[in-house]
Amino acid sequence: MKTMFMAATVAATLFAPLAGAQNRGFEGFSLGLNVNSATTSTDFTASGVPVKFGETSPNTSFQAAFGLPAIGNFNFGFGMTYALSELKAGSSTVGGTNYELKEKDAYSIYIEPGFSIADSTIVYGKLAHLGMRGETRLSTGSTQGDDFFGLGYGIGVRGLMTKNLYLQAEVLQNNYNERTSSGLTIKPSSTMGTIGIGYKF
Repeated sequence: MKTMFMAATVAATLFAPLAGAQNRGFEGFSLGLNVNSATTSTDFTASGVPVKFGETSPNTSFQAAFGLPAIGNFNFGFGMTYALSELKAGSSTVGGTNYELKEKDAYSIYIEPGFSIADSTIVYGKLAHLGMRGETRLSTGSTQGDDFFGLGYGIGVRGLMTKNLYLQAEVLQNNYNERTSSGLTIKPSSTMGTIGIGYKF
């Protein structure tokens, strides 16, 4: 996480003096709200029995970002997102016990190189450090939780509706590390589609 912050700071320092006037529309601080639809896929092992399951679930997230113009039509951005609601990650029955998975408190810290294809439109790639709290609820009444971290990547497009108001759409692939706790091994991943609206200051 510290490495990504350092990289973002260095890039901002290098790119700012080289900025071109044609992509100033995406410069500066912004706040946004995203509506997400995630299709999860979980590799899950309980009592030595491996299964794979998933679910499609919606949630919402808050976004804060900062954009800088770079050379020519290129742009550079960095920011963070935080999920405002949980995601259902599927359920399965193993050995007579039902296991239900949920993703809570998900966040990302990302860098976002982009290219302006018009004065008011940018396409971009995204590379993100991910974190979230995975919660497993058992039909026996107990609940187990663990922290997961991973890497996300994807592409998106953002367009200005006015000088300050923007809309964006993204497709992201999120892959988390494997964790083993209390006899359960869990490795979650998801493909997420996002539509967002935001305000650039």
